[in-house]
Amino acid sequence: MRDQHIMDAIKGHILDLWIEIHRDGFNTFSYYSYLNELLYQQFQLKNVEYYFIEEKQLRKLRHHQQDFQSHHIALDCILTHIQNNSIHHLVSSVQIHHPEVNDALIIRQKGDVEGVLFFTSSPKWEEFKQSDYFAELMESFYESARTIKQQYQNRAENRLNKELLKMTELFHSTMNVEHIIDALLQELESKFPQYEHQLILSNDQEHQLPKNVSVYDYINERPATTESFVSGHLVHENFEEHGLTSLCAPIKGRQGTYGVIRIEKHEKYQFTEYDERKLSFLGDTSGKALENAKLYGQSHRLVSDLQFINESFHDLNMNLSQKEMLEYLSKQISKAFKPSELAFVFMNQRLEMETGTTPYFYSNESAVYLEYIGEHFSRTNEPLFVADFQELIDLEIPYASLMAVPIIIREKVHGFVLLVHEEAYYFSFDSYKLIQSIIRHSSLAISNVILREQLQEMVNRDNLTKLFARHYLDSFVEKAMHIDRQGVFVLFDIDDFKQVNDKFGHHQGDRVLEHVAKIIQEEVGECGIGARWGGEELAVYLPNNQLLNSQQIVARISQRIATETVPKVTVSAGISYWNHHRKHVTYQSLFKEADAALYFAKGNGKNQAQIYTKKMEIKESL
Repeated sequence: MRDQHIMDAIKGHILDLWIEIHRDGFNTFSYYSYLNELLYQQFQLKNVEYYFIEEKQLRKLRHHQQDFQSHHIALDCILTHIQNNSIHHLVSSVQIHHPEVNDALIIRQKGDVEGVLFFTSSPKWEEFKQSDYFAELMESFYESARTIKQQYQNRAENRLNKELLKMTELFHSTMNVEHIIDALLQELESKFPQYEHQLILSNDQEHQLPKNVSVYDYINERPATTESFVSGHLVHENFEEHGLTSLCAPIKGRQGTYGVIRIEKHEKYQFTEYDERKLSFLGDTSGKALENAKLYGQSHRLVSDLQFINESFHDLNMNLSQKEMLEYLSKQISKAFKPSELAFVFMNQRLEMETGTTPYFYSNESAVYLEYIGEHFSRTNEPLFVADFQELIDLEIPYASLMAVPIIIREKVHGFVLLVHEEAYYFSFDSYKLIQSIIRHSSLAISNVILREQLQEMVNRDNLTKLFARHYLDSFVEKAMHIDRQGVFVLFDIDDFKQVNDKFGHHQGDRVLEHVAKIIQEEVGECGIGARWGGEELAVYLPNNQLLNSQQIVARISQRIATETVPKVTVSAGISYWNHHRKHVTYQSLFKEADAALYFAKGNGKNQAQIYTKKMEIKESL
């Protein structure tokens, strides 16, 4: 009779429980408290622990909200004990966590197991187990457990949907990438407080990365992270030797994957379906928000980049010299990309630094960069983007990030532009694409300038001697006389050159002219310019040069011509000059004076140089 009273009381409590289930405040923690109190009142059972079946695990029902120690047992490890009703082995499987328990009750019906109750037994319980009401108790526990589980799942589903909606609203409320990353970290902290978490982003070099955020390492990343990133799916990973379990979810949008969320626990663990769904949704939602923010930012950058390219291209197509063009490009590139160092390199027989190159690339330290890039462009015309150059070489180097873009003229690599910076991953991929556009547009302008300057050079030079043509010398001297303080004009004439042509032929005469011109170029060097005046007459102008120094240059030229030419020839020279004492001298009078001095040298025995004096003008007029 007493057993019947107990059973009736339990049924009454279960009926009350079903009513309580539908109240808003009721949850699994309430169920544990209710169950614990019921079992103690009716059977004096202590240390009650309820393990329910979820995700192929026997998972402990938490006692309260702050209880994160949700111990679990893999179902396949104890399935045989449950099927054989082996209470002793079941109890042994949890005693490491609950040493005080000594009995268990498998809550099931016709093979369908809902969970297992573990507890410290009592005489009253042992007596009731032998009664006819025990099977009815089992059925009542099974029905209540199933109802609670269904209610728990429904509420969990509703709660998850609300959380997911809140996440969606949060992520799509901003177009700022940094704000989205911060919100994602907060959501991870809020939704998965019992796990460690990490964000691995594929391409976020433009932003300062907060704690628990890293850049995807294509070489050293963990296999599960890589698999999730590549496949776009959830991936589980177990490091049994380290006692570590992780779950990776891709941060993916409609157009690509932007990283991976990784949560992990330092124990062998089975993540719930609830965890998987929540993490997967978090990855998808944050991925779409990141994608939208990146596309929004990219659209603004593209507009700015197009304006920058159009402005640059417009300015480059003005009538600029090659030097002016490279100086302009250097200024624009420095402003847009803020590199630590910048080089414009032309590839002729060797690498030549051009205007706009910063001082570092004129030092020996830069050789490691220039040789590497030069060798690359000797094999291919593909641009080069290196996030960390240190990983490619064994030497200690000052600059880790680099971008190198070829200057292609007539489908050949004419040179390259090189940008470097101390920080690894400093240049973004967008910067890489922009510098390619700029140099591609600039290459055409540079090509046009080079062709124009080559054409101008052909016009300005004598085809045979490669000295400047007379019209160029005229222009050069007139400009120099407006800005300089002094200068010397020399007119050379090859003595008896007609005899050379008559005796050895015009071909040999041309070789003599070429040789004489070569000697003049070598001796004059950077001090002035040489020109072919006409026939066998050659001229030299030495800007800002004193008369005495000019006489020495003329003497060396005359001596070398007399000893080095084949057949041997000599030259006569007339020298005129101007300075602040002779301000009245014009270019025409300067030429006439040099011509008069040359005439005097010829008449005075040839193979000599004469400086203009007033008496030469009188003799010439006679």
